[in-house]
Amino acid sequence: MENPLFTPAERAALRYTEEMTQSSIDVPDEVFEELQRYFNTEQIVDLTATVAMENMRARFNRALQVESDAICRLPAHHPALAATPRG
Repeated sequence: MENPLFTPAERAALRYTEEMTQSSIDVPDEVFEELQRYFNTEQIVDLTATVAMENMRARFNRALQVESDAICRLPAHHPALAATPRG
């Protein structure tokens, strides 16, 4: 992104933002319909907020390469353990 309307710092922030938010989330109708069979609207909102908060935490930790505090150990074969840290 080389738009002259943005400063180099703003362009760097925008690139970082793009990297952290690459995946769009579209829940298929059938998944949402199944959810509605078991939960009311308030429960779905609460569940969505909880999932979104955990997603935010995971993205935050991953972007800043925050190491595990060992409270919840991942299995040795977990893909996150194979990720190579940026140097």
